[in-house]
Amino acid sequence: MPTSAGLGGLVTVLLPLVGIVTILKARAARKRGEPPVDEDFEARRAATLEAERRMAAYLASRDSRE
Repeated sequence: MPTSAGLGGLVTVLLPLVGIVTILKARAARKRGEPPVDEDFEARRAATLEAERRMAAYLASRDSRE
């Protein structure tokens, strides 16, 4: 397996290159403006806020009965 020894150096070069390309793509995307709205994230966030509001109301009503 003499070729496997050469692949270690190739991986050592490719990983930083992939990282640099990813950073540059992310930077370019940020410069283009606002990211697109993620409907799934917004729905989960709204559900979480509603659950927190209900829990706060429940705890407040439970404390006032005592």
